[in-house]
Amino acid sequence: MRGPDPEYSAEEVRAAIRQSGGVVAQAARILDCSPATIYKYANKYVTVETTLEEARLNHAAKAEAYHARLVEDRDHPDHYKALMDVLRNYHPDDWSDKRQEQEHSGSLDVSHEVDLSSLTDEQIERLAEGAPPEEVL
Repeated sequence: MRGPDPEYSAEEVRAAIRQSGGVVAQAARILDCSPATIYKYANKYVTVETTLEEARLNHAAKAEAYHARLVEDRDHPDHYKALMDVLRNYHPDDWSDKRQEQEHSGSLDVSHEVDLSSLTDEQIERLAEGAPPEEVL
C-alpha cells in the first residue's frame, strides 16, 4: 500500500472504478488502497462520483438483462425463481413473502396451490397487472 492516505489523481481512481465495474473493494485493490480512499475521492470529485454511479448502473443493467433472459427461458432451472424475483421487485405489494396481519370477516379458502410454471406469458402479465387469479386461470 502507498501509505495511510495515498494520493491519486481523480483520473486514476476513475480508471480503477471502470476497470472494477464499480466494485469499490476491487477498485481499491487495483490502486493498492483502502475502499475508504475510493469513497473519499468520490465525495471530493464529482467526476469520480459520476463514474462510480455509472459503473454501478451499468453493472445493474447487465444483471437485469441476465435476469430477463432467465425469465424468458422456460427451460432454465432458475426460470421460476427469476420470475418470482421480478414479480416481487416490480409488484412488492402483490408478491411479497412478508405476511401482513389483517383482520377480515368471513371465510378464506387457501386450500389450493397454483403452479406458475405452466402459465403463458399473457397470463403472467395479467397477474402482474393485478388481475384476480380466478379470471386469469
